[in-house]
Parts: sequence; structure tokens; C-alpha cells
Amino acid sequence: MRFFQSGNSLATFAASLLLVNLPVFVSAEPNPVIGKPVFNHPPGNEKEQYAIFQQLARIIDRVPKGESIEMSWWGFVASWTSDTENKPNLPKRLINAHNRGVNVRIILDNNHNFGGQGNSKLYPYITLAKALGTKDTARSYILVCPNAKGCIAKRKVAGSYAFNHNKFLLASRVVLDGGAVVPNVVFQSSGNLGPWDADTVWNDAVTWSETSSFKDYRKYFSDLRANYNGPGNDNYYRVGPESETYQTYFFPRKETNGNYRQTSTDTIVNILNSVKCTYVSKEDGKKHQTNIRILMWAIRRLAIGEKLASLVRDGCNVDIAYNAMSPEVSKALKNTGGKKIGVTKCAVAYQGRTLWPHTKYMLIEGEYEGHQEPCVITGSHNYEMSALRNADEAMVCIRSASMHSAYLRDSFEKVRDMCSGKTKP
Repeated sequence: MRFFQSGNSLATFAASLLLVNLPVFVSAEPNPVIGKPVFNHPPGNEKEQYAIFQQLARIIDRVPKGESIEMSWWGFVASWTSDTENKPNLPKRLINAHNRGVNVRIILDNNHNFGGQGNSKLYPYITLAKALGTKDTARSYILVCPNAKGCIAKRKVAGSYAFNHNKFLLASRVVLDGGAVVPNVVFQSSGNLGPWDADTVWNDAVTWSETSSFKDYRKYFSDLRANYNGPGNDNYYRVGPESETYQTYFFPRKETNGNYRQTSTDTIVNILNSVKCTYVSKEDGKKHQTNIRILMWAIRRLAIGEKLASLVRDGCNVDIAYNAMSPEVSKALKNTGGKKIGVTKCAVAYQGRTLWPHTKYMLIEGEYEGHQEPCVITGSHNYEMSALRNADEAMVCIRSASMHSAYLRDSFEKVRDMCSGKTKP
């Protein structure tokens, strides 16, 4: 039996799906999209709002017997019991997978309140615990990190307790309608699994197949499991090889000098330090300016604001749309030497509710870390101190022109323009 072996090229992936002698999956719902992002649209209809849930359900439904699903989330709060194509019941889909012989393993945070209750008191956990059990030695299980702690991150920093803020799912193999097999599938999102994340905030999700980065995530999941009731590791920080199209970053990352504000161990600052604002393109031999675009739930790390302002002074084009920003970051972003910077506060009034971006991504179009291929840096990592120092977080740097174009066209420009009032929801 032959399976597609994923490499670093999206084109290679698209050309390499094979038909194999496995039971053919035929679903009333479309195949999940692989190698492309999915964005929800809060002001849209139910199908548009729950697009990320649909993508997740379609992955779960196509994992065959004997394979594995591993997932970790901050909030699994979806309480509806109905199950439709537009608004899938994810606990039910996961139980169906378990019942057909898939190993389903889930790790949730449990120290933040959702409607006054942690994840262990809510419908998804209660339903899944009955079906899967809570023994981490079984083939399927659901676990929660301890109260006021993550699974790996344990310490309190700047008044913030540690927590598991992850939002990812791994599928060892997916069989698409028609029989094409996709191994080593990673789904990474900015969104939690509840209605607010569908109808009130903008989120992104990206699904890919790549052997190396899948192994990175699987090791991380294994470490979450090994530490959920153990001592943890507040200096866990791991980075995947640069050879990956989807380069992985896993947190927490501890400072080396005792000061949690230490700049040299801020991963986002380090990436920005590598940016060249003016560069000679390897494609056309001409000089170009680097573009940096950020759509972020929260920006509160001063060093990031200071570095972005410095890059504007150096000639980079910087455009930021955000939900929350600390006063010190806001002040730092004004220090551009009179050069233009885009800073857009996002709070869109729509039909009695306010819409915000819950995404956590940065787009770099230019030269950084010696690369000139456009990059999308996304995941669960807000530009908060907790995301860096004392939370279980996953982030991925995707080096792909097509992925960058999709994020720019289908998410950043649309959301920024709605936030600025240029366009209506």
C-alpha cells in the first residue's frame, strides 16, 4: 500500500495525492481543504460563521480506523446538541471517530471560566469523558490541565496564572472522498470551539500535511500529556528546523536573566530583528520595501511595539489592526520619526453586537531571516507576555506565497477595512 509522503512544497502536495486500496470515504459534506487557510465571517450567515468548525469536522470524519486524532484546546465550550453540515456537533463527530476505531486523544485547559465554569463542567468534556474515558493509558481519552496551570507551563508571571492556550488538532491520516490519502495532517487555529468564536470574532485556521512539522506537533502533544499532572517545564521552548515550509514554535519560553520582559528571548522581536526593510529581490534584481501586516487580538509586549516603530523608521511598511493594545505599546508605535504607520482599532458594531479580530497572525512580505518568500506567522500566540512566558502555545511560520496571498486578500484587507469603516460588514 502506498501513501503520499509530504514534502515542503505545496505544489508537490497537490500533485502527489494517491488513490489507495482503503475503504472509500463518501460523505455528504465536502472534503476538508488541505494547504489552504479557512476564515470565518462573523457578520455572515451560519455557514460562513462556522466555516472553521466545518473544516475541523470534515477532518475528523475522514480519519480511518486504526489511525489517531490528537487535539488540545483552551476552550471547548460548544453546547449545542444538534449536528448539521453548517454547524457540526464536534463532540459527536469525535465520538463517532472513536467508535469506528480511531484513537481519539484530547487535552484541554481547565482554569479559566466559561459561563462561570471550567471546561470539565461543560457539555463537550462531559459528553466525551463518558465515551472516551479519562485514563491517559487508554487508546482514547480526554484530559484537563490542573486548575491555575497549563500542562507544561506552571508558573505565575506578572499576576497571570499559567494556562493551556492551544488550538490544534493532529490526524495521522485522512482519507478524502474518492480514496486519496493524506498523512500527517495538522490543523492549527486562532479560535476556540464555541459560538462566540464563530459569530462575534474573526478567526483563521490552516490545515497542512508535512511529515517534519507533524512530528514536531506530535512530540509537543506527547509532552502536554506527560506533564498534565506533572511538574511541567517553564523553559520548554522548541523551534522546528528552517527547512520546514511550516516551521513550528512551541511555548512557554523562559527569560535567561530573571526579567520576564527580557527582549532577547522574545521570539516575535527576534523575527522582526531579522527583517530588512529595503532588499534586492532575488526574482527581479530590483530594490523593494518589506511589508509587515498584523491582525491581532492583543498587543501588550512593549518590545514588539518599539521594534515595529523602529522598522517604520528604517523604511518598512507596517499596517496593524487589533482588538486590544496596552498604552505603552500605543505610545511606542507613534515613535516613527514622522513616517506613516497603519494602526487601526477594531470594534465593529453590527446588529446589536461588537465584532473583533481574534486572530494572532503577522504577514511578512519582504526579507527576513535570510528568506524572501512571503511568510504567515499564525497560531494561538497573542502578543501578550503570558503567551511568551507562561502559557502552552503553538505558533507556525508558513513560508508560502500562495498562503500569504490568501491571508492578505481573504482576511487582512477585508477585516482591516471593516474595522476602519472603509467597508461595511
